[in-house]
Amino acid sequence: MSNFRKMLVWFCLPLFGLVLAAALVSFRRTALKPQSLQPEEDSLRIVSLAPNLTEILFAMGLGEQVVGVSSDSNFPPEAARCKKVGTFWNPDVEAVLAARPTLAITLGFEQQANLASLLERSRCRTLRLDVDTIPQLLKAIEAIGSAAGCPQAADDLVRQIAEGLEAFRGKASNCARRAVWVIQRQPLRAAGKKTYFTELLEIAGARNAIESSLYSFPPISDEHFLACGAEVIFETADTPADLERQKATAKAFYGRFRGVPAVEQGRIYVLNGDLLCRLGPRLPLALEEMVRCLCGQAEGAL
Repeated sequence: MSNFRKMLVWFCLPLFGLVLAAALVSFRRTALKPQSLQPEEDSLRIVSLAPNLTEILFAMGLGEQVVGVSSDSNFPPEAARCKKVGTFWNPDVEAVLAARPTLAITLGFEQQANLASLLERSRCRTLRLDVDTIPQLLKAIEAIGSAAGCPQAADDLVRQIAEGLEAFRGKASNCARRAVWVIQRQPLRAAGKKTYFTELLEIAGARNAIESSLYSFPPISDEHFLACGAEVIFETADTPADLERQKATAKAFYGRFRGVPAVEQGRIYVLNGDLLCRLGPRLPLALEEMVRCLCGQAEGAL
């Protein structure tokens, strides 16, 4: 070998070694890097832990990004086909993480707040919302729009709900003026002043017959119920089976409250809880049904 070739070999060997070492380091980094459970940064994967939150997401056009919902999320029909990640009151953190969300949306009560804390420790982005009143609902929609990167869709939905509610302003002002929403019979419990039920009634031009209560859903004594002067009684049922059972037993249950105008006049309505119990996009439909009941235009009075 000529001196020139020897010099070339000795010159190239260190350079080749550096290239090989860099390649090995790159390979090791790629091969040994822990695989993240999170999807790509630009893909949005949302888990919803409440049925009203699920309805909001679908109404905003985010249905395809929803990868997990609470077991009671049944509207729209597409939501019922999503992966279930536990119940409203008992969400399953393992099922949530298995859905590989980039955003989990929860409500603020204890069980869901605890879940949110666990998810945050697992580096999952969360959005905690309080949705107990109509103003809170509209703010929650805006917060979801901001978190999901679709503020215009949020603005459109807020406007749609606000206009839908406004369409029924004062519609029951010449009808029944006092109503009560019984949410539980044993023990008797009703929606109090600090609930969106009162807000809906006020929009319609009516009043909550239990509005003096300091609690959201207080227990009601028989004496208090007899004295409330309710002209319409609303009840809600969680399932179709509950709906039929409550309708069948309503007259017998309320028969002991003779003297309450709603009982005397047979104006007791058992409604689908999915509509009235959810602070979400269908709230104007719930108000429409309430107005029809207040004005004696709804079928099914008992």
